[in-house]
Amino acid sequence: MEMKTVVLLGSFTIFLGILVTSIKIYINFKATQLINRQPELKTRISTSNQFLLFLRYLSLLCALILCLLSLYKIKSIDVESTKEFESTDILFVVDVSLSMNAIDVKPNRLKRFQDLILRTLPELKGNRIGIIVFAGQSFSFCPMTTDLSAVSDYIQSLGVEMVGTKGTNLAVALERVGKVRKKNQGIQSSVTVIVTDGEDHEKQSLPDLEKEVIVWGIGTEEGGPIEFRDPSTGKGGFVTYDSNLVDSPYGDNVIVSKLNKEYLEFLAEKYNGEYSNISFYPDGSSLLIDKVKMMKKNKIQRLEKFKNEDGAHPYLLLSLLFFLFERIFSIGIQKKSPLKMIALLFFLLLFQNRIEAWELDPGGNAVERGVKSYQNQNFSESQKEFSNAKEYIQDDPRLLYNESASAYQLGKYKEAKELSEKILSHPKANSNLKSKANLTLGNIFSKLGQKENALNSYVESLKQNPNQLAAKKNIEHLTKKNQSNQNPSENQKQGNGENSNPSESKPQNDKTNPSKQKQSDIDRMFEPFSNDSILKNKRGGPIDNEKFW
Repeated sequence: MEMKTVVLLGSFTIFLGILVTSIKIYINFKATQLINRQPELKTRISTSNQFLLFLRYLSLLCALILCLLSLYKIKSIDVESTKEFESTDILFVVDVSLSMNAIDVKPNRLKRFQDLILRTLPELKGNRIGIIVFAGQSFSFCPMTTDLSAVSDYIQSLGVEMVGTKGTNLAVALERVGKVRKKNQGIQSSVTVIVTDGEDHEKQSLPDLEKEVIVWGIGTEEGGPIEFRDPSTGKGGFVTYDSNLVDSPYGDNVIVSKLNKEYLEFLAEKYNGEYSNISFYPDGSSLLIDKVKMMKKNKIQRLEKFKNEDGAHPYLLLSLLFFLFERIFSIGIQKKSPLKMIALLFFLLLFQNRIEAWELDPGGNAVERGVKSYQNQNFSESQKEFSNAKEYIQDDPRLLYNESASAYQLGKYKEAKELSEKILSHPKANSNLKSKANLTLGNIFSKLGQKENALNSYVESLKQNPNQLAAKKNIEHLTKKNQSNQNPSENQKQGNGENSNPSESKPQNDKTNPSKQKQSDIDRMFEPFSNDSILKNKRGGPIDNEKFW
């Protein structure tokens, strides 16, 4: 709405207020005269104190006029302010070649990096962060900035299709790192984080790098097929050596991309840095956070420009004061409320220098904020809010589950395990919540490499809730992995019922053999399902076993 229209509407409102006020005061005056001439009408006609009525409407009109005047007194001034802060420059050099879509790390290598760095960003607050991406060529994707929300948007936009030139040329990316560093020659504290699977980097002449270097490897040495999908149509498959796409990841011609651990360790040694594999554990992010905290910070000055709008405040404050007067005179007109008591209340409020507010539901509000932070992947903040809610919400196992979920996402497996075990022993926990707690325990044991305990927890989860699909997927994933790791000759002997060592005693029966008992429980859980109904039935390849929650 234009200023001219606002002024016209305000002027019309004031004119209408003057007209209505004049009519009301005139009617009250005539009614008072009539009662003075004929006292018997006093019980039938209600009038107000003429003086207080006049002061009330005068205060209201003054308040409206001052509000209108405040619109003319606003002055907009361009202001420049210099702010000084301390930070470390963190530059991520991210491989976005096609091999980063390999699914040996779930859901794929690039998605795993995105998930990890988004969890790490809150711990890097106050530092400048930038991103360089590379494949066959490289370019600066995210400029150096302290705006974490902007960095988060850039990270979520990463994809293997963003660099048109195929291949993997780390040397070109590191040359660009050198150019970025030259533009910031006064910056003493900086870290370069190289994120890649190390594939196809051999025989490259790498430039020298100054400052601190950290190498993050992502992938497995066994490798995995490369999945590619068209973002617009959703169609795709697994990449083959003849540059085609097939539906099955197990074909003979499918490319299997493998982590080149030797080259990544060589890269870390060349730049006097440290190497971490971030495929399954957040050790690399912890290393980065610790290094940044220990480094001497850069003192950086930042020029900020903004508009300062001022000039209306005195008029608005006076307008508010007249509105208060109008309310006081309005109450004073009522015969049941003495004006002295109203004036006393006004002065008490006027000199009250502390205003307090109370939350009606602080516990519920804390839970709501925690859930919102969790959905935004700010797991540190969500854990803090759930912990604060415990002061107001006592003995609720659902709050324990929320805490355990946040702790798991932060990599605090010991804390998440203890909270999940408390849920299982809690008298108020229902079967669905216990099923989720057992699923959490299974995920924790799986992360820690304790496959036996993980399977037991998943089975318990299914006992509590037979429809817990995530537990079924994870059981099949673990059991298939165990079967593939067995020696084929041993499998043959077991299938024929032969004993490889005649001197050994015969195997015990199923009741005394825990592993067979566990296997029978698993088989019973899977009776309604076909062998390939869980891991392979989803369009687009194997299931994403990382997204447990």
